[in-house]
Amino acid sequence: MATATARRSRARAEETADADNRARASDSGVTKRAKTTAVTATTGGMDDDGADDVDRAPASNSAYVGVRDADVGELSQRYTQRAEEASGALGNRAEHLSAEERDRLTSEVMRYVLFASHRDQGAPIQRTKISDAMSAIGGAGGRARAGSYIVALAQKKFLEIFGYEMVECSRAQSKNKKPAKTLEQANTAPAKCFALRSVLPAQMRRKFVDDPKSAPARGFTLVVAALIQISSGCIREDALFEQLKVLGINDDVRETHAELGSVDALLQSLVKRRVFLRERTSHDDPSLGYSYELAEGAEAMIGYENIDKFVNEIMRSQVAVN
Repeated sequence: MATATARRSRARAEETADADNRARASDSGVTKRAKTTAVTATTGGMDDDGADDVDRAPASNSAYVGVRDADVGELSQRYTQRAEEASGALGNRAEHLSAEERDRLTSEVMRYVLFASHRDQGAPIQRTKISDAMSAIGGAGGRARAGSYIVALAQKKFLEIFGYEMVECSRAQSKNKKPAKTLEQANTAPAKCFALRSVLPAQMRRKFVDDPKSAPARGFTLVVAALIQISSGCIREDALFEQLKVLGINDDVRETHAELGSVDALLQSLVKRRVFLRERTSHDDPSLGYSYELAEGAEAMIGYENIDKFVNEIMRSQVAVN
C-alpha cells in the first residue's frame, strides 16, 4: 500500500512538472490522451506481465472495451417477459406449435446466429436472414408473428445457456446517403438486426476470454469511435488520419504498424463488421472523399454509453492539464 501511494505521489509530481508542456498540445493533446486511456481500457490496468497495476486500473469495468457488467438477473427477467408477450401476441396459434417444433425452430435460430456471428466476426445479423433460416426448414418463418415468438425464445435461451445477450438494434443509415427517390423509400423504417454480446463480467473476460494481443485493435477502435463522436457523429477520412498521426500512425507505417499491422485493412474490417460506416462525404462531389460514422455494431461491440464515458474522461483529463 505504501509503495502504491509513493508511486502515485511521484506520478502527480511528474505531471505537475511537465503540465506546461502538455498544455500546449491543444487538439493533439486530446488525441494523445485518447491513446493512453484506450490502452488502459483494453488491457484492464495490467502490466505486460499480467499483474494488476493499481495506479492505472480503470475506474470501472465499463471502461473495458466491449464489456458491460450487466445485471444478468434483470436481463433474464426482461427476455422471459418478452417471450411471454410474444406468445400472448401469437394467441391460440402458439398452441399449434408443438413443443418439438418450437424447440427445433429455436435451436435452428440459435445455430444460425452463432455461425453467422462467427463467420462475420460479430457483425449484426439482419432479421430477414433469421426469418430465411426458419423458412428454410419449413417452420415459423411463414406464420404470422410466430417468427417473433421463436426469436424471443432464442434470446432467452442464449442468455441462460451461453451467457450471450442477443441484442436487437436498428441498421444504421449514413447521414450522407443518397436522397430517397420515392416517398415510400423515405418513409421506410431501418431494418432490424441482432448481435451477440457477452454478459460475462469484465474480470472474467480479461482473465479467461479475450486475447491480450487484440488489445491494440480494441483500443484503436475505441479511439476512432471517440473521434467520430466528438466530430458530431461524422468525420472525414483525411481529418481522421490527421488525428491518428498524433498517435504515430503516419503514412509510412499505415500498412506496417508494429501492433496494428495494416491500419487500412483494420478499418476495412471494422466497416465490414458494421462497427463503422464509410460513405462518400458528398455523392454530388466525389472529390470530397469519404467520411466515417458509427454503425450499429459500435453499440454491440463497445456501447454508445462507453464511448461517451471515454470522451468525458479525455476531456476531464485535458481540463485538469490546462
